[in-house]
Amino acid sequence: MQRVFFLLLILIPNLEASEFKGLQFLVNILMGNINPRNSNEETVQHQNIDLGRRQTNFSFIDYISLDQREKNMCPVPENYQGHQNVELNDEHKAKNGHVKCINKSIESGTVGTVQIMQSMKEIATLLSPHGNNTKRNQIGKCVVILFYTRSCPGSVMVGPHYVALAKIFPHMTFAAIDAFKFSSLNTEFGIIGLPTVMLFHQGRPVMRFNDTQSTVNNFISFILKYTDMRSPLVHNAYVTSEDFNGPLPSKVEYDTDYYLYLAWIFIILCATYHFTKSHLYSQIIEMIKRNWRESEAQTEQDLR
Repeated sequence: MQRVFFLLLILIPNLEASEFKGLQFLVNILMGNINPRNSNEETVQHQNIDLGRRQTNFSFIDYISLDQREKNMCPVPENYQGHQNVELNDEHKAKNGHVKCINKSIESGTVGTVQIMQSMKEIATLLSPHGNNTKRNQIGKCVVILFYTRSCPGSVMVGPHYVALAKIFPHMTFAAIDAFKFSSLNTEFGIIGLPTVMLFHQGRPVMRFNDTQSTVNNFISFILKYTDMRSPLVHNAYVTSEDFNGPLPSKVEYDTDYYLYLAWIFIILCATYHFTKSHLYSQIIEMIKRNWRESEAQTEQDLR
């Protein structure tokens, strides 16, 4: 201990006052760097280095020895355009997700409506592609599908807004599929929650509606962002009383799930079987037999 203290007395006079900042003093002693540093030479050396994105002039040792105020003064290159790159990436993603749709031919004055799918044949016909185009930037058949159930409160709330959306874009196909009735499609299209609105192009899922508020205005923004479909009615979008009359349900309808009952029966039978094989079950049976024998013996004794 005395040798260490004597060594510190020899080294301290050779260090500048700036060497005592933070951990740099201990680092210099451990590394054997006891010569005064020329801050001007280091500054010139750092200025001659071309900095790239997410780079700094400081080494790790220098950084941990700086004050918090000095850490916030990392230089940024003049040609750095990070915020512009982020905006360009967002525009690029939106452009790649944009699809070209075929206008559905309708008669003048026809009001758009939602098609309720009743069979797998109708779903196959609905998602059948138009022509041989497979790329998003090629014109093709666009279909918007709502996956719902009549017993889901969220689906009931979205229903009138979805019906109103079909009236805004009469030249586009809108459909609804009961996810409870066609449960096999949930795995195929990755449906993990209801209600779910998906955009299909040439029979392939392109985009999923991910907004937290499932309103007609947000649905319109979704269509305008990812398709080239336009409508003069977008500025007069609102839900009317007629939209609550169908074809989608506006009230919760509870259906009997027989598969759920069968599942519960299977679980109860399995649990009962495993319980009969347990040690606790054997103890309970043995206790019942013992009490039964004792009661019989007591009855015979009373009869005598």
